[in-house]
Amino acid sequence: MVDLGFRVLHQVPDGLLEVDSAGLFDLLGGPVLIHLEGNRKDSLFLSVMLHGNEYTGLLVMQQILHRYQDRELPRSLSIFIGNVAAAEQNLRTLPGQPDYNRIWGYGDTPEHQMTHQVMKEVSERQVFAAVDVHNNSGKNPHFAIICRHEKNFYHLATLFNRTVVYTVKPD
Repeated sequence: MVDLGFRVLHQVPDGLLEVDSAGLFDLLGGPVLIHLEGNRKDSLFLSVMLHGNEYTGLLVMQQILHRYQDRELPRSLSIFIGNVAAAEQNLRTLPGQPDYNRIWGYGDTPEHQMTHQVMKEVSERQVFAAVDVHNNSGKNPHFAIICRHEKNFYHLATLFNRTVVYTVKPD
């Protein structure tokens, strides 16, 4: 059984920029929250690898961190690297494990408790937006999802894609 505690780091661990999704568990040992300081203190929260077989977020994160490896980030960044145990086996989730997209709200599973702690930790920073990057494995166009029908949410979503889906109940 995987320990659902997560580590909080304040620097990029050695090897993170080169590792593939299958090697994340060996490198990190479990979920990790990384806080990186940037020029602007209001932070972007980025979650990746919530599904172990969806590695696009890892690639995006690695590209961003490579770009700013030798210079200051334009703004602070908090990165949650989630289901590394499922990633090791290239599975969306491990057998008996809840969907990591569905553990951010109410619930009393160990996974819910973990994300409640992640959110507590992240709420202590000036987070202006949260972005969760997934693969799009269906036969549908790429899209961004927003959970509030507000101009700022729509603007942020359209920076990623012109197709925006509004959902009233994301969980």
